[in-house]
Amino acid sequence: MSSEKIKTDQYQLRLAHEFRKQLEEQARKDGDTSLATWIKRVLRKELQSRDIEPKG
Repeated sequence: MSSEKIKTDQYQLRLAHEFRKQLEEQARKDGDTSLATWIKRVLRKELQSRDIEPKG
């Protein structure tokens, strides 16, 4: 097993306060631990719906 760490890119996103609250509420309902985790899961699901295999 390699001890090499995989570097991931960061992406900053500006969200209106009310919109962020809506997203955080949905993330909690879905059982995600953070908004970032929820967003990544939703985006992976969207790629899969387009028959694209997520690579991350």
